[in-house]
Amino acid sequence: MGIKPLIKRGIMAVFLTVITFNHSLWAQDNLIEINRVAAKVNNEIVTWGEIDRAMTSLNFTTMEKKDRASEFVDGKVDRLLSIYAFNDKGMAIPDSYIEQEYNKRLIQEFNGDRRLFRDVLRSKGMSQMEYRDSIREQIIYQHMMATRRRLKEDVSPDRVEEFYKKNEYRFRTDQKIRLKEIVFSPIADEPLSVLMQQARKVRGDLAAGEKFEDVARKQGQSPYREDGGDWGVMTSSREIRSQEIREQAFELKEGDVSQPFKVELLERKPDGSVGKSGKLAVYILKADKVENSGIRPLEEVRDEIENLIAEEIEANAQRKWLTNVKADAYVRINLPE
Repeated sequence: MGIKPLIKRGIMAVFLTVITFNHSLWAQDNLIEINRVAAKVNNEIVTWGEIDRAMTSLNFTTMEKKDRASEFVDGKVDRLLSIYAFNDKGMAIPDSYIEQEYNKRLIQEFNGDRRLFRDVLRSKGMSQMEYRDSIREQIIYQHMMATRRRLKEDVSPDRVEEFYKKNEYRFRTDQKIRLKEIVFSPIADEPLSVLMQQARKVRGDLAAGEKFEDVARKQGQSPYREDGGDWGVMTSSREIRSQEIREQAFELKEGDVSQPFKVELLERKPDGSVGKSGKLAVYILKADKVENSGIRPLEEVRDEIENLIAEEIEANAQRKWLTNVKADAYVRINLPE
């Protein structure tokens, strides 16, 4: 055997050893990262692996994980604190209740397919026992939060009126309009001048007394042609994508009919965005109904305000309770850089 083959074998052996060593180091580093302590609540440890799995299950990007990691850790800490408070009160959830909830989710979310259920858990790195524990944790947290729930019946009329006066902007309504249209768009590459000529003739017929709806059913290429050009809904300015249509429409008073005007048609692009197509059409609009902007009356929004205030009171009570529980517990949070 020559010297060169021996040298080649030696180099290959060293190369494979380096690869194996580097892979071993990577696996070790990855294991350390997964088991890194993200938080400690009394004797309970929350690892970064748990937090990462929760965010991965929601298809978070690396940047989203970095931005929202603290939110998920805080949520986990709150749930653990709730469990400690639950246990301190001597309360317990029967295993039979957990099993009922387990079977209910198996049927509702997986149509009773246990193999599919196990495959999904395996893809999340979760055992069936861990899944049961997560159910127990969720039930306890919801129960402890519910004890601080406030109903809208607890909100006084004075507080509702005060909220309404301070937050009138939240109940402001935009001006809205219900439109009807006649649209002339090219069928065989007609120039804009031809379309405009057709539209002006129709506008003359309308001025002579023909009903807009009847003309709209016979003329043009509007997608609402069979409905007499009626859009069918009240629309605000911000809901109309076309700048030309938006500007013309909100210049009209109720019952007015516009003069013919050109519009550059919009189209959906391959990336899902909406932009100008380069194609032109000629529009005639009628303002069938106009609702002016204003502020919704108190009686119309009273129920909505009562619910908002009740939710705010409930959230404050929950935060205060969790703060008090946290003060009596050992909590340490250590997020990765």
